[in-house]
Amino acid sequence: MAQDILHFRGPEPAVSSGTGEVLLTDVKGLNRLTSLSIRTLRRMDSVGDIPGRVTVGRRVLFQVEVIREWVRAGLPDREQWNLLQLRNGKR
Repeated sequence: MAQDILHFRGPEPAVSSGTGEVLLTDVKGLNRLTSLSIRTLRRMDSVGDIPGRVTVGRRVLFQVEVIREWVRAGLPDREQWNLLQLRNGKR
């Protein structure tokens, strides 16, 4: 039975599965995944344009796989992302 393990690698918290795959990341990890500035990411998050947001206590983390799909889709805003998800049968 593989359990999720919380790893701390430098400033980026990551929750990984037993296979070592990173499941959650913080805004600094988003910065690395998207090449967007932290300020831009915080602004986008404040209006709800970043999907896959998870709050753990006071920490805000993001689901890495959802972020990868969002980037592949061209970083659409919340409304466009929801339409894409409905069209693809994921909601």
